[in-house]
Amino acid sequence: MRRMWTSRQCIVVVLFLLCSGVLIACSSAEPVDTDEEVARAVPMAQSAAARALRLPRMRPAPSRVAAPADRPVVVRVRILIEGAGPADTAVQARSFDPACGDTFVDTAVVRNGNAVTDAVVWVEGTATPLITDGRSERRPTVQLELCRLRPRIQLASPGSMLMLVMRDSIVESLVVVPSSLIAPVDTVPFIMDGQLVPLQHLADSAGVLAVYASRLPWARSFVAIAPPGSSALSDADGRVQFTLDGRGAKTTIRAWHPSLGIVAANLDLSPNKSGYELTLTFKR
Repeated sequence: MRRMWTSRQCIVVVLFLLCSGVLIACSSAEPVDTDEEVARAVPMAQSAAARALRLPRMRPAPSRVAAPADRPVVVRVRILIEGAGPADTAVQARSFDPACGDTFVDTAVVRNGNAVTDAVVWVEGTATPLITDGRSERRPTVQLELCRLRPRIQLASPGSMLMLVMRDSIVESLVVVPSSLIAPVDTVPFIMDGQLVPLQHLADSAGVLAVYASRLPWARSFVAIAPPGSSALSDADGRVQFTLDGRGAKTTIRAWHPSLGIVAANLDLSPNKSGYELTLTFKR
């Protein structure tokens, strides 16, 4: 005999199917990252998980050499921090390898009062950065010495060749992670003191390259790639300066630090004004 379902049983079955569908949809949904500046995560040791978790997706404005007919606009920027900021770490380096030397302090943020040193600052938007000094780094060099990667942060131009240098007598691999999702992650093994490895194409376009040592959780270095004149590192007083051509244009000034994240501000360049003062503050 065919069994007939009651209306109550039908309602229970329908509700069960609806709830199952909702649960399946929720469990299969991918998390959405709403921060448009977030590109690729940098592998970090758990002890340093609060630092440099993300690399910024840089979109610096194209620059050109300044011409006599330009009506330049000077934008002076100061980078500050509000709050204590991340703590420094005492590293027992010799416990990893005798070649690493003695205990040292890994400084998260170099600061002068509330001014932040070595933040990467760049210009986006319709205003054109003007190149006024003619200098451009084409061979950024990262070296492992006393189990520390130096320098911590530097700038280079698109199309540069990244140079990796080993100064320690240890076996180690350096991993290069570009912020661009298009460029691949590159791993370079080192087996002897004095070994030098040039890497092409990783610095072909704007972005940030993170270099880290596979066995040394504190060893990190960053190379920001941007056209000359469109980016700068904040000095000991947290200051940078840009010369722009584009009165009446809209521009965005962004600052990034591997231990602090990213901050930004929009700026409308008045046709009648030739200078601006801007403060960007990391809040911790």
